[in-house]
Amino acid sequence: MFNTNKLVKQLCLSGALLMSLPILSTTYAAENTVPASKSTYVVKNLNIGDLPVKTLVPITAKTREQALAQAKVIAENKDADIAEFRIDLLEFASDTKKVIALGQELNQILKDKPLLATIRTSNEGGKLKVTDQEYEKIYSEYLKKPFMQLLDIEMFRDQAAVAKLTKLAHQKKVLVVMSNHDFDKTPSEQEIVSRLLKQDQMGADILKIAVMPKSKQDVFTLMNATLKVSEQSTKPLLTMSMGRLGTISRIATANMGGSLSFGMIGEASAPGQIDVTALKQFLKTVQPTP
Repeated sequence: MFNTNKLVKQLCLSGALLMSLPILSTTYAAENTVPASKSTYVVKNLNIGDLPVKTLVPITAKTREQALAQAKVIAENKDADIAEFRIDLLEFASDTKKVIALGQELNQILKDKPLLATIRTSNEGGKLKVTDQEYEKIYSEYLKKPFMQLLDIEMFRDQAAVAKLTKLAHQKKVLVVMSNHDFDKTPSEQEIVSRLLKQDQMGADILKIAVMPKSKQDVFTLMNATLKVSEQSTKPLLTMSMGRLGTISRIATANMGGSLSFGMIGEASAPGQIDVTALKQFLKTVQPTP
């Protein structure tokens, strides 16, 4: 069971640390141009980019029946803003026609809640192993008649394929969540900033990175990088430090310039996710007033 009292104490302690850490000084902001305004996107009447921070809940099903059941739960949960369809977890993930048919059903069930379609490949901790050519072909099929409003595209796939898919998604009015995942470590602050800004340059609508911390300092490295990118890019940010150690980053993102955060209902899709209702409450508590 999720220990809310423990997290409250952690939040308070983290707040004090954030105020005292020199790496979170305002010097960097003074040296860079701060965006005049943030990019926002209205998807199914949900404004992504503005506060309050929006929550995403993954559909982690292996079968069609499980996926439909999870979608119904997400649709009925007021604290879940967006559903992520983790296609790579399905038993029939490589069957494009079945995936498209299921995606259409999920979209109908979710009604006014946006659907993010994701193939997390084995390159970045997912279950589906595909070549760059296969990756491009599968996503191109999905985009012929999109069942999703947002599409996750991994930034380190073949660059020509990424560019083509990003352009195609935009032609179909689908938002691109460009992503990168490191389940082994936390790159340097400079590297995290560089990757996120590169996603912006590549045409992403939402910039995403998830990293694994080895220490408390790693968690602050991720949060400080998020803050710095928010001072240079207008794009919504989805950043997280994974695992129990990084749980605090899923909440503190509200104060670091983040726009979205992953929660869960039932089974987590990544280490460190917390129940979406608890997440929503903590986000409301700590985020600046819109």
